[in-house]
Amino acid sequence: MKIYLRYQVLIFAVLLFVGSIFTGVSSASSNETLIIAGNGSSIRIMKLMADGFQKRHPNVTVSILPSIGSTGGIKAVKEGKIDIGLSARSLKQEEMIPGIIEEAYGRTAFIFGVQESNLIEGFSLTEIEEIYVGKRRTWSDGKPIRIILRPLSDAYSVFLAGINPGVKSASEQVHSVPGVFVGITDREAAVQIERTPGSFGITSAAIVAAEKLKIKAISVDGVLPTLSNVAAGKYPYALTMSVVYREDKYTGAVKDFISFTFSNDGRKLLSANGYVTLSRMVGK
Repeated sequence: MKIYLRYQVLIFAVLLFVGSIFTGVSSASSNETLIIAGNGSSIRIMKLMADGFQKRHPNVTVSILPSIGSTGGIKAVKEGKIDIGLSARSLKQEEMIPGIIEEAYGRTAFIFGVQESNLIEGFSLTEIEEIYVGKRRTWSDGKPIRIILRPLSDAYSVFLAGINPGVKSASEQVHSVPGVFVGITDREAAVQIERTPGSFGITSAAIVAAEKLKIKAISVDGVLPTLSNVAAGKYPYALTMSVVYREDKYTGAVKDFISFTFSNDGRKLLSANGYVTLSRMVGK
């Protein structure tokens, strides 16, 4: 409950900030302000995307807000609070209302990460289950494994639970263990993995690359989560990242920014920051 309330306070604070941005924009100005928010793994790449976009469109101010999660971004788009939402999951059934569009722009490896200095090379899925359920509590040198979690409703936890029933049960069970760290945002969790001795947690190749974090991505069942393995389908655990927007707002800066994301320059940025790029499916 405390984690949920903290997450709601974070979203509320960001949306208040959005309101202040709108208040400060003059309706008489010919410039446009584009507001983007959502899951933390996409924040850094979208800031890089905004830099490239604004060189082509100097009359557009792009504001990338702090992470409010996939759910927060989708909700804010639906309510007209922001222009583009960033999501690390598909829309839920109740979110698929008329006029809401999601476009997948890239895939990035879902990784099990440890501190860079950790000598471990990889685990099997069975061993990962053992870590979450508490059967495997120490590393080979006898030091304790310190699990870094995400909220159960978070896109990363949902993806983890979807790997198989055993991982789902084990990952849900560990949330009841007192004192286990739960990172509310993508960056908060990733930084905790980087800084905590003996850490073990979930993050993405995208946030590790974009934030230049010293996190070691371990292999799963002998397969490393490299960009080439994700592209070839050899590493099956990959998050699909999407932009979410309202169809009636798909004009001006919104349309131009999304088009830039799928342009050659946008695809180069994605490839350099841990993404397998995807072709446009909506056809706009």
